[in-house]
Amino acid sequence: MPRTKKAPGTAVDRRNGRRTEVAASSLAKFALPKRSSGEPWRLETRKAWSALWADPVAGALTPVDRPVLIRWADSIDRAARHLELGDANPIARGSMGQEVESPHYGIADRAIRAAQACEAQLGVGALNRARLGIAILQERVSLADLNARIASGGDDDDDPR
Repeated sequence: MPRTKKAPGTAVDRRNGRRTEVAASSLAKFALPKRSSGEPWRLETRKAWSALWADPVAGALTPVDRPVLIRWADSIDRAARHLELGDANPIARGSMGQEVESPHYGIADRAIRAAQACEAQLGVGALNRARLGIAILQERVSLADLNARIASGGDDDDDPR
């Protein structure tokens, strides 16, 4: 006779509805480090870095994620740089003198794939968060906030009017 299934959320197997809830973390945002090459980070990379730390999933990051974060930023930067170079000269000469696609597009493609792998590990993007089983919690409203809202007559979900 087969065993009965556990209720959703009680099994260890993530396929049975178990989720990791992410609340605010004590990990402070760290700045994008200077590059060893001395080359500055592109504007797109700096914007992506800021957006990452503004996202609630950043609350799940720990100091051990730092190398993956830096690899992600470097990959985004490398992809943008090589796409720009490829777009400037999209056609190159092959070994036999034929026209071929710029090799910069291949470098950009590999950089994008590396960035996507980092995003999957970090939970960047809705699908990656779902795959990792991360549920973003909304801030809990305190009892004092609820009482103040009721006293002021605002936002009563049970009121049919």
